[in-house]
Amino acid sequence: MDKSKTERRHVAGSLHLACGVLIGFLSATSVTAAQDTCDEACQAARKAQDPLADVRAIMTDNTVSFGTADEQIGYGFQIQPVYSIGTDLGFNFIARGIVPVTGVHNEAAFPKLGPTPIGGTGYTWGLSDIMLQGFFVPELDNSPIKFGIGPQVSLRSRTDDVVGGPGWGAGVAGVAFGFAGDLSYGALVGHHWGQDNFNLTTVQPIAFYNTDLLGGSYFGYNNSITYSWTAKTGNRWQVPVGLTVGKTFALDNGYAVDVNLGGYTLAAHPKGGADAQFKFGVSVFFP
Repeated sequence: MDKSKTERRHVAGSLHLACGVLIGFLSATSVTAAQDTCDEACQAARKAQDPLADVRAIMTDNTVSFGTADEQIGYGFQIQPVYSIGTDLGFNFIARGIVPVTGVHNEAAFPKLGPTPIGGTGYTWGLSDIMLQGFFVPELDNSPIKFGIGPQVSLRSRTDDVVGGPGWGAGVAGVAFGFAGDLSYGALVGHHWGQDNFNLTTVQPIAFYNTDLLGGSYFGYNNSITYSWTAKTGNRWQVPVGLTVGKTFALDNGYAVDVNLGGYTLAAHPKGGADAQFKFGVSVFFP
């Protein structure tokens, strides 16, 4: 078997093993306190999973990509401030920012950065293009599912064209989310147009099973499927398949911290795109 393929399989297996290790760690450290903290922690976990929750938070969504370009590693770190604003007009407004810091190797392909492979030489690090989103969320009494829709704009904030994304651009995004017992489920769907032939559709399915046993712990799927309309045929899809596990810690005075990690293989990806991903996030929620 090709050595590089074997290595990629080992990487993917290691990522999924990491998820299992975290589940074991959560079991060992949390089962004693589950009886006392489950109600509060589970409530905090559900807010952390819900993209339409009435929260104020600083979230992160970070990805280490394996197998990009000539078997290189790519890095994508995102800081996502979230602020929910209540109104007397029958809806809430949720403002969200996405501030990406990226480390990429030339010839790598990252769908969110555009339809063409990364240029330059060697590794380039820098701030990419910032995204701002706003969701109008109607107040629906006794509805098991809520939804939000609104505009998104991108700012040409890049520190280097090599790590640039859509540049100046705009689009629209919608979210639907609900709960059924211990299951939380929903999706974010968006489309964005930008400079340099940027034309990308993103679908982010979200499905988690919340475990009362571990008090605020959960496992499921949370990743982005992308389709680039302007990439060459065969290079348009990125489809990650895998698992995310995490735990939300309810702190004093209404604060909470959510920690999660995930391992994903790429069932489809563009040439130069990642074969596997390790994802992790740490988010802080304010009262």
